[in-house]
Amino acid sequence: MSFYPKKNIITQFVVLIISVVFFPSLAFASSYTVSPLLVNHDLEKRDIITETITIENKGNSMLSLFPTVNEVTVNEGGSVLGFVSAAEVDRTKSVTSWIEISRAQLELRPGERKELTLTIRVNPEAVSGEYHAFVGFPEGGNRPEAEKLVYENRAQGTVVRIGINKEQNQFLKLDKFSVDRIVKDDTEGVITVTLTNPGKDPVTPTGEIIFYDNSGNEISAIPFNTEATIIESDKVVPFTLVVPSELRMGKYKAFLSVEFGQHQKTSINDTVFFYVLPFKEILLIFGALLLGAVLLALYVHKRYDREEDDYGATDVAMYIRTTKSESKDHDIDLSKKQSE
Repeated sequence: MSFYPKKNIITQFVVLIISVVFFPSLAFASSYTVSPLLVNHDLEKRDIITETITIENKGNSMLSLFPTVNEVTVNEGGSVLGFVSAAEVDRTKSVTSWIEISRAQLELRPGERKELTLTIRVNPEAVSGEYHAFVGFPEGGNRPEAEKLVYENRAQGTVVRIGINKEQNQFLKLDKFSVDRIVKDDTEGVITVTLTNPGKDPVTPTGEIIFYDNSGNEISAIPFNTEATIIESDKVVPFTLVVPSELRMGKYKAFLSVEFGQHQKTSINDTVFFYVLPFKEILLIFGALLLGAVLLALYVHKRYDREEDDYGATDVAMYIRTTKSESKDHDIDLSKKQSE
């Protein structure tokens, strides 16, 4: 996306002047090459992009290069004013503080090629305008000697142009993220996400909700805002989703990740815990436990009744006589019945 559609030709012309006039060494043959010669981007605050810079040793001897990053100033007419000293740079807003590249010494054997990653992270407080920097790769025996070549315009490198013109007014606030504490049935698990847009620009959030079991394993995931609902400035919008049906009984963690932004994706995250207790499964488990308890009771009852029959009885001697005797000598007196 370009914020300077009418200036593209002029901008490229200015960069060409910078490359050829201000850095004349780029126009002459050398024992090594650096590409690309130009990195040109129109960005917003907080944007992050990466580029690859390739350096190739085309000579017959070992090369020792010392990467440097210096800010370049130009006037409105495109004329180069010169380098900006690092001591004079506002480290929170300078283009050099947005550019990340390894500053370690590079050594290339004859015919060797190396690739370096160039990362641009635009400061959130960046002021609108155009910024220029020169990422140089001077050759030398040590860093001071090599950096001197940069200031003398005798080093190869890449010109970086960054244009910032649009204020970043996209913001999003998470007011609520909740899941029913206990999900009794697949259709009863309600997920609620409430977002507020405190910024000036409309926001279209996207993302997903990931579900993990109690062991930390990912079980399922559902997309967020598949309808591409737009949240206007100063508006509060609730979203309602349903817990996935594949979640079985147990404890779960729901992880919400919501992204927004046009270039750099800013994210909002939150986590909640909940339990899934399906009624049918609970009923089956309760029935199984009840049946087990009944069977155990019957087993115990039967076992102890048998032991009492076998070991709890005592033999008692009983004497029966047909004549009169002392009552203590017998238990049943049949003499009276016989006399009758």
